[in-house]
Amino acid sequence: MRRLSSRWSELESHYSVVVVGSGYGGAITASRLARAGRQVCVLERGRELQPGDYPRTEADFAKEFQIHLEAESGVDLGRSTALFELHRGGDVAVVTGCGLGGTSLINAGVTLRPDPRVFQDARWPEALRADVPGLIEDGFTWAERMLRPTPYPESSPPLASLEAMERAARHLGGTFRRPPLAVSFEGGVNEAGVRQGACTLCGDCLTGCNQGSKNSVLMNYLPDAHRHGAKLFTEVGVRYLARDGGRWRIYYRPMNSGRERFEAPDPWVTADMVVLAAGTMGTAEILLRSRALGLPLSGMLGQRFSANGDVMAFGYNTDVPINGVGHGTHPAEGREPVGPTISGIIDARATSRQEDGMVIENGAMPGAFGRPMLGLLAAAAAVGGEDTDEGLKDKLEELARVAESAVRGPYHGAMRHTQTFLVMSHDAGVGELRLEGDRVRVNWPDVGTQPELARVDSRLREATAALGGTFVRNPLWNRLTGHEVLCTHPLGGCVMAEDASAGVVDHEGRVFSREEGTEVHDGLYVSDGSVIPRPLGTNPLFTLSAVAERCAALMAKRHGWTIDYTPATEEPDVGARVPVGVRFTETMYGSISGAVEENSLVAGDPKRIDATHLRFIVTVETPDLERTLEDPLHPLGLSGVVEALSLSPRPLTVERGELHLMTREAARPGGRRMHYQLPLVAESGERFFLDGYKDVHDDAGFDLWVDTTRLLVSVHRGNDASGPCIARGLLRLNAKDFAVQLSTLRVPSARDTSRRLSTLLRFGRFFFGALYDTYVRKAA
Repeated sequence: MRRLSSRWSELESHYSVVVVGSGYGGAITASRLARAGRQVCVLERGRELQPGDYPRTEADFAKEFQIHLEAESGVDLGRSTALFELHRGGDVAVVTGCGLGGTSLINAGVTLRPDPRVFQDARWPEALRADVPGLIEDGFTWAERMLRPTPYPESSPPLASLEAMERAARHLGGTFRRPPLAVSFEGGVNEAGVRQGACTLCGDCLTGCNQGSKNSVLMNYLPDAHRHGAKLFTEVGVRYLARDGGRWRIYYRPMNSGRERFEAPDPWVTADMVVLAAGTMGTAEILLRSRALGLPLSGMLGQRFSANGDVMAFGYNTDVPINGVGHGTHPAEGREPVGPTISGIIDARATSRQEDGMVIENGAMPGAFGRPMLGLLAAAAAVGGEDTDEGLKDKLEELARVAESAVRGPYHGAMRHTQTFLVMSHDAGVGELRLEGDRVRVNWPDVGTQPELARVDSRLREATAALGGTFVRNPLWNRLTGHEVLCTHPLGGCVMAEDASAGVVDHEGRVFSREEGTEVHDGLYVSDGSVIPRPLGTNPLFTLSAVAERCAALMAKRHGWTIDYTPATEEPDVGARVPVGVRFTETMYGSISGAVEENSLVAGDPKRIDATHLRFIVTVETPDLERTLEDPLHPLGLSGVVEALSLSPRPLTVERGELHLMTREAARPGGRRMHYQLPLVAESGERFFLDGYKDVHDDAGFDLWVDTTRLLVSVHRGNDASGPCIARGLLRLNAKDFAVQLSTLRVPSARDTSRRLSTLLRFGRFFFGALYDTYVRKAA
């Protein structure tokens, strides 16, 4: 499958539509509006991970885990674009996915409709309730075509975990079902024209599908958006929004670029329309920052957060085998199948009182979790577990299985006999998302003591008893943590409502522009789980997709656009070669003046009366180092900002800049040239062009350092160097900043350390080889 994301230097300064986030809401919006002929840009904070890139081992998983701790500590652990994101420090611990595809990358793909009574709730706007047989039903149909849900096939190998769930259902009296799953159990070409392989039943869905068989939005909606012209940019963290005349200005922060080491200001992009789809936590965080900086919004922002009644628990060391640990690095051949993460449910939603209903699902731990969970569950069972069966023989068998797990690992003994339970139910939905420091937190005192959760706890104890195991609650759910709830399906915070006194957006997803009334911001939408005004009592993905499809259809109708829903044909094979590139961030600063008749050395003298300061912080990148080196110009992309008060009181954004690295083009005989071309856009819309070069040539004396750290620049008004020159000057790089620059050198697309090191060596050999040829070999 081809990579979908574009390099930062291709990011333009303005788009018709900017979609922030790439989970279900963002991917669906991007696909549908691109199919409607709009110029769509998607900004995603996470990285693009393809099948084969997802963690398989404990060490891999540790690298893909980020934790946001209490606001008072100000500490974030892990890489800011790691796949798993844990929000702590509030009353609810929230797990979300961070990557191109959002949480769809790490969920189980359960594609269930909610209880019909959910849409009858008065917390939904009346217009949406009335549209359930119309566009909501259409939304389910459109999403079903793209996500292709199907239950675990009867013809597939039997699964021990599934059989255990059926046994528990008979004991509990609930309805046992095989739920529809967004998983391809047969290979083939999907609705977006992407060829997918068949599920290998490895059980590692929750750490990302390395076979490409899970129907995450990376497999359908996102490639569909890309194919219809949308531009997708990863590792771009949106900070806040501001209204600027008739358009929106989106301030963002490139991630993993090293720009923060130079204290760089945030670049921006403008749009006629913005659709926030950064997930419940991300969208609320962006809007809360925006409101703090002056954007008028409803006072309900952050209110009515729901954890969707999520509960996780374990039936530890049961009397029956479960095979509930994924294969991880082990090949599927010759091993007992684990199956998809979830293959069966006990559907207990048909209760007279809707809030008493729930779904209980089996779960599989990914192989990367197996060994850490072995020790954690054994300790939790010993300290706070509830053994549901008795007898000396049973106790001895249990102890023997615990010992076997300890000796032989998580595929044996007690762990092989452990059932993971995942529950979605109903909570009160009265949490609040607050911005504390720079992070959003959940404020919901006593959330873990709700009677609904106690009812779930009782049912899971019964399910464990049906299997003869030890009931182990989620380790976070105890008195010491204040019964902290672990949530994997956060909802609300920007809920739909009739007006701003009750919610943040209207039934179309348009953002209210006042604290009361129905007036909305022109061109500002929200389309993700944050708009859902109540718990859904089941896995939310299908409902979120239907609501997002409806939102996109209403956007198109309101603006007179037509969405083409025709299925795509298969994408052509792009070949086996996977390019690898490099990226680093550079800063240079100095002086410019209006003495355009002088040379740059004279015009850039900081002692001149008319001299003004200029600094740039740019990220230099190529997605394909080999092609860059084969090209005589050796072109690399440039993105970033320029600070120059003589041009603009606010930082200017670099739009589609380019560096020709160590090229012989326009260089003096025997030398090289580094040519910088920076098209600049001011917030006022005014355009400038910074044209600069480093003259790498062996002159008298030791001039290598000066040549490689001195940039002679001219500034032109307009889009390129053909415009009138308005300033000339000189920029430099000092030794300290050069050392920082070297520390930002990355190989972002390398899949392993060996490829990363070989790429760095190849780049270094070219750059320093060119210096050797210029200053050493020539002299010899």
